[in-house]
Formats: sequence, structure tokens, C-alpha cells
Amino acid sequence: MRWCPWITVLAGVGLVVAPFATGYYAVSNVATVEAIALGVVIAGLGLWTAFGETVPAWVDYLLMLCGGWSIVAPWVLAYSTTTTMARNTDVIAGIIVAGAAVYRLVTSSPGARQKVAA
Repeated sequence: MRWCPWITVLAGVGLVVAPFATGYYAVSNVATVEAIALGVVIAGLGLWTAFGETVPAWVDYLLMLCGGWSIVAPWVLAYSTTTTMARNTDVIAGIIVAGAAVYRLVTSSPGARQKVAA
């Protein structure tokens, strides 16, 4: 289960790098800003889940929300037809982030999320 946070971090870093690696930063400022901002949030939350001893369950719910936003953002912010590379990157990263968060929520026991004081 420790691989899930690192997949999330990689997806976040991928979102940050994508506008420059694929060149759509010159086509759409909205897509670029959205990818960088959301990528930083996702990578930060992923690092928290990777290094944190007790990570609250709401972090995974927030990651699911971020993944869902990444999936719908190209249509909500109206850049889905302007740059297909941005759309595809956002949708793929969103599916990965949301899927990893759901997996963590389903496979972790409530006792594993919190320290139990005896």
C-alpha cells in the first residue's frame, strides 16, 4: 500500500511538468495554470501520505476530489478543444489520482489510519 502515495506524487509532478514537456504552455494559459496549481496540490498531498505516520482519511477524500476536478477541468474551463494534449494529460492524471485515493481508502483499515492509545 505504500506505492499509492508515490503514484500520486508522480501524477502531481507529471501535471506540473506536462505544459512544458508537451508545449501547450504556449497555447493555453488557463490549462497551464490549472495543471501547475493542481499538480502542486496533488504532489504535496501525496508526499504527506507517503511520509506521514498518521494521515487522516480526509486527505484521500481531498485527493479524490482533486482527481475528479482534473478529469472535468478541461470542459469546465473550456480548453478541451483548444489543446487536446492538455485535456488528455489532465484526464489521465485525474484517473490515476482518484483511483489511487479510492484504493487507499478501500484497503486501509480504520486502525491503520490512527495511532491507538492503550
